[in-house]
Amino acid sequence: MEESMHRAFDELQEKVDSQALQDFGPEVYRRWKNPDYMARMQNHDCMAAVTGSCGNRVEIYLVLEQEVIARATFFSEGCGSSVVCASMTCELARGRTLDQALALGAGDVMQALPGMPGSKKHYAALAVKALHRAIETCG
Repeated sequence: MEESMHRAFDELQEKVDSQALQDFGPEVYRRWKNPDYMARMQNHDCMAAVTGSCGNRVEIYLVLEQEVIARATFFSEGCGSSVVCASMTCELARGRTLDQALALGAGDVMQALPGMPGSKKHYAALAVKALHRAIETCG
């Protein structure tokens, strides 16, 4: 009985994964299954946490080297779309000056994630808002 339940679960997971890959494309799928830059950073220069109206929370952590974002990580207590958008936001922020990172918008995140439906843009906006707030905390 237990073995058949495990098999049924595995089959269901395969269907979910296959559908997600089909619906969102390889880049979004990869970041959902194995998000880049997901970690709470202990020794950061700047940090902010933002909770969206959807209830998802995104934390962004930054390490600076002479006004340039050398490292960026995030943590999200939210859905896969929130994780994917925060991951891409960190990637886009790395190597940019603070002013350049402040110029990033949700559209930039969405453009970098082909396959992410436009209906998910609010998750990109949430991640960018967390980035901007983190930059505001830089001393």
